[in-house]
Amino acid sequence: MSTAQNLLVAKALAETRQAKFAARNRVNKIALTLSLAAMAFGVFWLIWILWETLRQGVGGLAIATFTQMTPPPNEAGGIANAIFGSFVMVMLATFVGTPIGIMAGIYLAEYNPKGLLSSVTRFVNDILLSAPSIVIGLFVYAVVVAYFKTFSGLAGAIALALIVIRW
Repeated sequence: MSTAQNLLVAKALAETRQAKFAARNRVNKIALTLSLAAMAFGVFWLIWILWETLRQGVGGLAIATFTQMTPPPNEAGGIANAIFGSFVMVMLATFVGTPIGIMAGIYLAEYNPKGLLSSVTRFVNDILLSAPSIVIGLFVYAVVVAYFKTFSGLAGAIALALIVIRW
């Protein structure tokens, strides 16, 4: 093949590549435009819902909402006991779960990284990491609530402690 033919083939190849690049670039711009439009559509509705929630909800807030106890239905009152109960459950879960998690991590890293207890601990941790929080809640329900036949803040604290341990 002569040099002129090689140049013609190279020019045709370059034109083909340029045409393919232009077509891909057009498709990329169309896809980017559509994805940005879909994102803007979703963000618009999220902002609208947040705005309406704030607009209609701020008027109902008062100091009494946070300082009074929860009343019977259809009576005025607040959520002080719910806030305090949530605080107590989180503190119990933190005080139980954090030391267990730290001690397990130290044991696995420093004392016996390849022993039987380490293998079991890693296995249980893998199970906890793969379980969604709803499954942990159902487990605690089956083990604690069903056994004692009553709902309690302790069951919530146990579920939260298991979630703290898994992280």
